[in-house]
Amino acid sequence: MARGLCLSFAAVLDDLCLRPAGRSQRYTNSELAQLVVANGGDITDGYISHLRKGHRDNPTLQTVQDLAAALGVSPAVFVGGRRERLGDEQPRRSFPDKLRHLFHVVHPPGRGPYTPEEVANAISDNGRYGSISSSYLRELLNPPRQLPPNPRLKHLLGLADFFGLADDDGPQVAYFLDDHLAATIDAELDDYAAFRDAGVVEFVTRMAMQAPRWSPQMRRQAIDAFSYAVESGDGAWAFPLRKDGAQ
Repeated sequence: MARGLCLSFAAVLDDLCLRPAGRSQRYTNSELAQLVVANGGDITDGYISHLRKGHRDNPTLQTVQDLAAALGVSPAVFVGGRRERLGDEQPRRSFPDKLRHLFHVVHPPGRGPYTPEEVANAISDNGRYGSISSSYLRELLNPPRQLPPNPRLKHLLGLADFFGLADDDGPQVAYFLDDHLAATIDAELDDYAAFRDAGVVEFVTRMAMQAPRWSPQMRRQAIDAFSYAVESGDGAWAFPLRKDGAQ
């Protein structure tokens, strides 16, 4: 399964119940509900039935994690991620920490981070993932100690989409459910932020917009000049460059 939502939550949950990991017998809704409750969760067999049939399609983050623990799979499997469960899958990084990192790192050149109002308005105006308020986003970023954040699946979808966490199949929501994947994505985001802060993103964007108007010779000269500047660290380069890269 790809990392995007190529299967619905209902289809994934139903498949996990019909073909559970490490067990020959299928899970009934009652059995699964009892397992969740035994592990400290709170769910009913009726709600599980609605989820499996697709009558309810917006479970909370805690519900996703509770179902995954009971079924012995990674929570990321419900959003197109890996199925194998690694240990108890307790997140080393909290949801607020991951969300704060996205706010801090992902924003266009020449401006500071997006505000909760901007993110909430964009997600709500999009309409694909329902609506979210700026005040709720602020609670997710800095939740009260006695109330751990518990966003719903559509909130995760909207946030992943807004911050550009996507592959060919859609928003890469597994970022919020898989610490291993999150570490990989964060490393890529940190590289992007370093390029943006150095002006590389803005420069390359402008160059890409102009390149269709250039001759093949101009394109080669631009590539040579950019490569020379990066490799030499010399800020005094200028056109034309000799073939050996010297001025």
